[in-house]
Amino acid sequence: MRHACVALVLLVLLVAACATPAPRAIVYDADACAECRMQISDRRFGAEIVTRTGKVIEFDAVECLLDYERRAGKADVQSVWVTDFRRPETLIPAERARLLQVAGGKSPMGRGILATATDDGARDLRSIYSGAVKVWSDLQ
Repeated sequence: MRHACVALVLLVLLVAACATPAPRAIVYDADACAECRMQISDRRFGAEIVTRTGKVIEFDAVECLLDYERRAGKADVQSVWVTDFRRPETLIPAERARLLQVAGGKSPMGRGILATATDDGARDLRSIYSGAVKVWSDLQ
């Protein structure tokens, strides 16, 4: 019986260790941006980097994440997540996002990067705000 319990504990630990690091929900009005140190408060924005060790680094806007990544590098990055402007508080993988760059400071840092999960979403945002639709690699 004791050997079975030890084996079960080891199996649980092994599964947990092999799990892919994932993003976590941003705690709005509490979490601070790792780049500019502003409190993250606008639920239509926000972004995260998940490191290979599972550490989650939060940002108040896509542009802060990009600035951080340019400065710190990408060596430890497991995944990158951005908030879907059309579905506030919903994080989507950055490499699948459609990003609309608009004029007029529509984002917390004023560079106007709005993210959405679909091409239709990008077209809808573009009809409201105009601007250029881009993919993640265009901004890096």
